[in-house]
Amino acid sequence: MKSMDLRLLGKNVVVLGGTGFVGRGVVSELSKQGYHVKMVVRRPDRHRDFLLFPKTELYEMKDISVEGLEDLFKDVDIVFNLFADMTAKTENMPHEDMVDTIKMVKEAIEESDVQRFLSLSQIGAAVSDESNEYSYLLGRIDELVASTAKAGFTIAQPSMLIGVGDQTTAIISKQMRIQSFFLPVVNPKTEVQPLAIKDFAEAFVNTIADESMVGKKLIFAGDTQLSIKELAMMIKEMMGKPAFIYPMCDFGAKLQARLGRLSLMKSISENFVVAYKKDLISDVKFAENYGFEPRSLEQTLIAYVVDPSMRERYNYFRKEAGRNVEDLV
Repeated sequence: MKSMDLRLLGKNVVVLGGTGFVGRGVVSELSKQGYHVKMVVRRPDRHRDFLLFPKTELYEMKDISVEGLEDLFKDVDIVFNLFADMTAKTENMPHEDMVDTIKMVKEAIEESDVQRFLSLSQIGAAVSDESNEYSYLLGRIDELVASTAKAGFTIAQPSMLIGVGDQTTAIISKQMRIQSFFLPVVNPKTEVQPLAIKDFAEAFVNTIADESMVGKKLIFAGDTQLSIKELAMMIKEMMGKPAFIYPMCDFGAKLQARLGRLSLMKSISENFVVAYKKDLISDVKFAENYGFEPRSLEQTLIAYVVDPSMRERYNYFRKEAGRNVEDLV
């Protein structure tokens, strides 16, 4: 990797695979911090809402190629790879294409003047974990990113990222609004440390110009560790629903995930089925690494899983309990 002075780093960013839940959070934060963002999409007409973010534009690329990427990366300082986000719907990249795509991205970066290469992964991703197909895939991609010459890499390995529009907590609450008596849960024993997408995006974007974060794999996890079943129970209690929570088998979950919007089981998504086969936990403390306290799990969830009238009651009781008013949503 060539030496660099991040104080001279420019503000031009390309975001790959950024139309999903994670991408929206990252692009919003990039825009907020004054970066000029170019999002690569196959269908610009379907993602015009991203143009509401200042200094953000859509770049149409139906088929990714080294030549096309080299042209795209002219005058670009920073590249974000967010292909690991499975919530991008029509823009999702098939898993079998991801490694070859990152190889092309790597080659194009090495032929350009890009100085920073930031990539989304997951806690525990490793080529040594052949028992978990998704973890192994992300491990291969992480190795490619880390071997990129000329650009300083940073790999983000988060636990579960949550917020409005996620494919985990938001769809659990959606299922209970549709029918509140039965709640199927995928991978119920998997342990996670949910982190608000806004906190992740702010911390991840802040690493761009931080020389201490160059060449690192970074853990991003919230302060609360619990199983997915316990998370579902927490949401159920916050919503005041009587739902009976039961585990769903892998075959049934995969079938329902493939049905997508046609499925009656709104609490199941491909993200839940694939990404949460193994525990995503860590002893790494968020505040120690990134300089600010993350939102609490309760504070994050209350903003979108609880209806406004109940939210007011929650805030009243939290005030009575002496909770910091600034923590209230």
